[in-house]
Amino acid sequence: MVARILATADIHSPKYFPRFREAVKDLGKFDAILIAGDLMEEGKIEGLKILINELKKLSDTIIAVPGNEDYDEVMPRARELNVVKWLDDEVIKLTINDVTLRIIGSKGSLERPTTWQLRHIPHITDTYRRRVEWLKRTINSSRELTILLIHYAPTFKTLQGEDPRIWPSLGGVRDLESVIFSNNVIAIHGHAHNSVVRCIKSGNSYIINAAFTNIWKPIILEVGSDGLKSISINCQEIKHEGGGSSILDFMK
Repeated sequence: MVARILATADIHSPKYFPRFREAVKDLGKFDAILIAGDLMEEGKIEGLKILINELKKLSDTIIAVPGNEDYDEVMPRARELNVVKWLDDEVIKLTINDVTLRIIGSKGSLERPTTWQLRHIPHITDTYRRRVEWLKRTINSSRELTILLIHYAPTFKTLQGEDPRIWPSLGGVRDLESVIFSNNVIAIHGHAHNSVVRCIKSGNSYIINAAFTNIWKPIILEVGSDGLKSISINCQEIKHEGGGSSILDFMK
């Protein structure tokens, strides 16, 4: 048995909603939808509402994490819609067709906070540090099949195509990359709109950039009790030797 899952991110509804609606119109039903943040454009709750109406046609199970444009101040209203299960540094277990998934959900962390964040979000550096430590402990706490749903990229390897000068402000936390590849984890992230490397794998672990932008289609996964069975995009095999990648690895 397998669970058929649609994964996406960065729809920024209503901005890209028409393209998303067109992209999913013939895909049928899914056992679950996983969205790695930025469902809304600049916190526009009306954009979220029209997106939810479309998502409900595709699945009864919709799980998401907040992105940087799913503003904190609108999240209480988003939760009150009672359609999307929001995970904000939380863990749930989901059983679909006899496949049990442990899903860890988080906005994630940046290797380097943005200038705006440093100016406007008190203690953001400490927040990111504590979040990374929580994610590492939580991933390491079980050898169960785990999906990590996270907005910011947990590696630099899926940021290729973006300007390397801003990679540390798109994600790239090396400690997370190493923990993902040392466990049985399927990590799904967004935020990197222009990435040209959308999936990397090492053994049974994967890091997938599911941002809708640039490729203009969601990603379809089939997951069995022992891991990922199929994915609708190409995935590059890498050799993981521990430690995670540094931005210097990509600078020539």
